[in-house]
Formats: sequence, C-alpha cells, structure tokens
Amino acid sequence: MKATSRKVTFPRQRPAHMKNTASPERVMARLLRKVVAEAGALGELKFRRMLNEGEMKHQRSVREHGKWLDRTRFLLQQQWEQLTRLAEEMQLQLDETVDLLTKTAYNVARPLPRPNPYRHR
Repeated sequence: MKATSRKVTFPRQRPAHMKNTASPERVMARLLRKVVAEAGALGELKFRRMLNEGEMKHQRSVREHGKWLDRTRFLLQQQWEQLTRLAEEMQLQLDETVDLLTKTAYNVARPLPRPNPYRHR
C-alpha cells in the first residue's frame, strides 16, 4: 500500500482582536430578539396604560355623577322646604278665610221668617 499524502489542517488561528467574537448573523439575531422582547414589553405597557386610563375615566365619571346627585338632592331639599312653607301659608289663609266667613255668616241680618202660604196647618 502506498501511503497517501493527506494534508493535515489545523484549526484556523484568529488574530487576537477577533478572538471570542460572534458572527454578524448571530449578533443581529440576538439584537433582533432583544428588540422584539422590548417591543413586546412596550406593547404590554401601552395596554396597561390604556386600561388604567379607562379605569381613571370611569372613576372620574362616577365622581362627577356623585357631585351631580349631591347637587340634585340639595335642590330637591330646597324645593321641598319651599313647598312645605307654601302649604303652611295656604292652610293659614284657608283657616283665616273660613273663620271670617263663619263670623260673617252669624252676624248677617237675617230676614224675619214669613209664613209659608203653601203650607197648611
């Protein structure tokens, strides 16, 4: 057998400034994964912000409605007090009128009773 000459290859030696560096494709892939993760986190934050804004808007609406109800209750209470005073004044005037009419009715000169011509005794 004849010995074949085989070329012996040794691992390629990199210059010192290139040692332990990744290929550009790997760097880009890693950076892309980081960018995608950051974009996902940003999207999650935007979604949470939207939920918080909606909740805050709801709370603001509830507060405004509460203020409106307080104001309405106050106005209704004022109207009720006015109606109560008006009803009391009307009752006093009605009592006074009835009293005056009663006194007047008894003090009016009544005509003398006349005999009824159609009545038989």
